Amino acid sequence: MKNFNELVRNAATGRKASIRALQAWQYLIAKAANRQLVRYPELAARLGYTDNRPLTPILGQVMYLCSDEGLPPLTIIVVNQDGTPGPGFTDVPRGEFDRKREEVFGYDWFGLVPPSFEDFQSAHNRHGAAALAPA
Repeated sequence: MKNFNELVRNAATGRKASIRALQAWQYLIAKAANRQLVRYPELAARLGYTDNRPLTPILGQVMYLCSDEGLPPLTIIVVNQDGTPGPGFTDVPRGEFDRKREEVFGYDWFGLVPPSFEDFQSAHNRHGAAALAPA
């Protein structure tokens, strides 16, 4: 059986974030089903990274896919020490964080057929690579 590290190791550079986006998706929907927040370092470690920098394009692809598909903003549960998403999370105004987080927690994520690598890549392409570049 394949694993994500193997897929990423063998993938072309532009495809790696899409593979990790699917991996992050799986982790985040499990956390959402349990009404849990995820800290950036926790997610980075789960994906095999030693720091948070690689998360920007990965979470961007998840955020854009949710937006494009009319889904609650799943990445709103990935938070800093203060309990709020980082500056790259642009899908929801700050004043709506609590309400939107409750939508994420209440959504039937496991009722969805999981997105494919291509779905994440398409979301990335529709919104432009420049929008996902780290600041």
